[in-house]
Amino acid sequence: MKFLKLFIIFCIALTLTGCGTKQDEQQHNKRLVLTEAQEKNAKIQTAPLSMMDIELQITIPAQFKARNQSIERIYSPIDGKITNVFVEPGTVLKIGQPIVQIKSDEISQIQLEFLEKILDIDANTNELRAQYNLSLQNYNRERTLYNEKISSRADYEAANAQLRKDKANLDALNIKRNSLINVYRQRLAVYGGSIDNVLKTRQIYPYVTIKATKNGVLLERKVNPGEIVEKNRELFNLADLKTIWLVGYAFEKDSPYLHLGEAVTGTIEERNGASINGVLSYVSPILDSTTKTLEVRADIPNKDFKIKPNMYAEMFVNTGIAHVLAIPTDAVEKFGDYNFAYVKVAPHTYEERRVETGKKNDLYTEIISGVKAGEEVVTRGSFELLGESIKKQEAE
Repeated sequence: MKFLKLFIIFCIALTLTGCGTKQDEQQHNKRLVLTEAQEKNAKIQTAPLSMMDIELQITIPAQFKARNQSIERIYSPIDGKITNVFVEPGTVLKIGQPIVQIKSDEISQIQLEFLEKILDIDANTNELRAQYNLSLQNYNRERTLYNEKISSRADYEAANAQLRKDKANLDALNIKRNSLINVYRQRLAVYGGSIDNVLKTRQIYPYVTIKATKNGVLLERKVNPGEIVEKNRELFNLADLKTIWLVGYAFEKDSPYLHLGEAVTGTIEERNGASINGVLSYVSPILDSTTKTLEVRADIPNKDFKIKPNMYAEMFVNTGIAHVLAIPTDAVEKFGDYNFAYVKVAPHTYEERRVETGKKNDLYTEIISGVKAGEEVVTRGSFELLGESIKKQEAE
């Protein structure tokens, strides 16, 4: 809709190019007569120009950015090759969600070392367990014979001693096994690796899967599958965007009105002018020497993550209240260096008036001249009247 409007205004500019001052004046006081059907389709509404209180505002062009403190940079914990990327920029992430998989020779080497040691321990454990089972059988037999006065006490005690010895050896080996698992689990955890698959399958699994450590939105991906990466290489950026910054640059003359904690409003271009509300959280104490502007930031709630970094918006800061003749800002059309509005001068008849505007905000604009108090001004449908005006010019 916005681009269509700009196109129509451009068409008017082409039509009026070359007209003299007198002709130009007539052009912008021309009258447009509509049929009842045209008025109905345009949904035109009018209201008498009257005095009203309007909030004065500073308008600051701005852009959304992730808060610095909310950004988390994800680095490669190890040298390796990117085998899978599971997410794209803009993905809403939850804690523990896989982001990327890396294949690492170093992980493979550590797992191989662990596998050799665990297999050796397990082989010894099997031997000791077999020995323990024999000792247990012998002990049970000797105990029965001893109780029946068939075997000597010395044979019974020897069997008991062997059983305790084999049990102690088996327990010691189990402790050694658990200790080995803990050591290698911690060693691999430093790189984001695991030994669980090795224990389960007895095979090497040389992959590291990096997962999200916080809820947030993936801002930037810096690697692709097949790419070789080194340890500490930056891979991704993610951020918690439940609160997002709206960053703009205000002129020096507006600095007296900019205070921390000041309420701000705004509109988002990429969301068809959707309105937002927030609070000023930062006003730079330093004036940029080149642009002569001050950086300002507002904290904007964004619980649904619909606002994305780098979207453009306009930030409005209230500076006071003025009692003036005013009409809705949307009812003022801009053409070149001047503005105009439509006035209803008779039934179905509208006159295009060049107007001088003054104070304004996103809702209302002061009319200094061009329309008198009490005249019926088109408050809705001026864009449609603009379209009808172009059709009339083309027909002429």
